[in-house]
Formats: sequence, structure tokens, C-alpha cells
Amino acid sequence: MRRIFKIIIAAVAVIVIVAAAFGALIFLDLAAYTATGSQTLTPTVTPMGTALVLYDPGLTGASTQIADQIAADLLAKNMTVTLAGIKSSTASNTTGYDIIIIGGPTYAGAPAASVKDALSNLQHDSDARVGVYCSGQGSTTPQDIAQIKDAVPALQSSGALSNAVVVKIGESEDLKARAQDFVNQVYS
Repeated sequence: MRRIFKIIIAAVAVIVIVAAAFGALIFLDLAAYTATGSQTLTPTVTPMGTALVLYDPGLTGASTQIADQIAADLLAKNMTVTLAGIKSSTASNTTGYDIIIIGGPTYAGAPAASVKDALSNLQHDSDARVGVYCSGQGSTTPQDIAQIKDAVPALQSSGALSNAVVVKIGESEDLKARAQDFVNQVYS
């Protein structure tokens, strides 16, 4: 009887530890700290401008795939694109770009903490166009966009980034088409 009791206690302890570790990954946004690299993509013709794409990879990597597609679409528009992790040294200097895009995963409907921080602290030229994307489960609804905007004061109607283009790209949606549409909105 004691042995069964010890096994049950050990199993419960393991479950609690795993749940705490998973909770820490989500709520402390630990995945963002792996996004420290950057690369510059240069068009083969004379560049039409510069773009910065900052991303938090999240737990599934979906937002990294979206960032890669956005960078490719901007490059196709003959933009010089800097693709950088949200915790990279490049992310600390956001002035001098024509377009700035910041994105990452949503957790419980709100952008990851690193995305909120980046948007709240964004220093950009007054004529720079800003876009925000979030990745998440399912198809995008108007409520998703409202939740994202509600979570970041700078995106609200009186905020410094109230004119930013905001999208959510669901993992079940056509990533290429949705990213291209987003880039077209920010670019125009």
C-alpha cells in the first residue's frame, strides 16, 4: 500500500513539474530569448527602400515561417530586408527603415510578451509604415484582431501605432497568401 502511495505521489510530482515548465515557457516567453540572430536580404536590382522584420519564434516556429515569407515578399518588392530575432542586437535600433514589421505568437489571444514590449518601445521614423502580425491556432476572426490591439496600448486608437496594419495568421490558413496580402497592405 505504501509503495502504491509513493508511486502516485511521484507521478503527481512529475506532472506538476512538467506543467510548471510548460507554463514558464508560455508566460515567461522563453522562446523569444532564442531569437538573437539576424540577416540582411538584398534585391538584385536597385533597392526601393529598407524593411525590418522582427520576430519571436514562439514554441511551434510558425511565426518564424511567417517572418520568412514576409521577408521574401518584401524582397520581391525590391526592398532591402533585415530579418532579425526580436532579442537580437539589430532589434534595438529600429530607426532608418521605411517599413517595420514585428510579429510573433499569440498566447491566450494576446501577443507574446516580447512582441508587446517591442511595440511599446518602438522608435521609428515618422514616415515609416508599421505592420504587426501574430500567429495562432485556427482561422482569423475580427475578435482576434481586437484582442491583439487591446493587449498593446500603442495599437489602440489613441496610441502611437494606431495606424499600424494588424493581422493574425492562423496555422490552418494559407500562409503564403495571407503573408502576401499583409505585405501589400503595409507596402501600399
